[in-house]
Amino acid sequence: MSMQEAAAPNVFAPQDVKFRQDDWLNLYMEVDNKTLGPLKVKRAFPLTAPKEIIVIENLDGDFLGIIKDYERMDRTSVGLLEVELEREFFLPQILTIYDIRDRVGLLVWRVETDRGPREFEVRNRRADIRWFSDTHVVIQDADGNKYEIENLSRLDVASRQKVEMEI
Repeated sequence: MSMQEAAAPNVFAPQDVKFRQDDWLNLYMEVDNKTLGPLKVKRAFPLTAPKEIIVIENLDGDFLGIIKDYERMDRTSVGLLEVELEREFFLPQILTIYDIRDRVGLLVWRVETDRGPREFEVRNRRADIRWFSDTHVVIQDADGNKYEIENLSRLDVASRQKVEMEI
């Protein structure tokens, strides 16, 4: 096997792939008359290109391949895959910011997300608050959870002011 062959990942064509679940809700993939699984799936670029490339792994984390343009699969497979992807990458959207306060070097955020109210602590403004553009920001809390403000300009005025004052 040449060096180039060893580096080339398995790229599964979306039209050739079908996903299914067993009675225990484990995810399996049917491709080329084979069944692979149980599987884990994750987005290769969850923040910058969430729908472009999906990474397929076995439960031990061994890489099996990728799928590009997964939305071209049959509806059932897309639905199963999206449920698993959502479970793998929990990224609540911040809708309203009630308060951001500095407490002994920690920023304590009290917010409303698309998944309900949350309060979390941010340790380091520079390392844990990442700007992807002038309006797109992802915040990582002290426990490693991430929260997203997809477009700062869509927040209410009071929420935007809190962000501008604190970060």
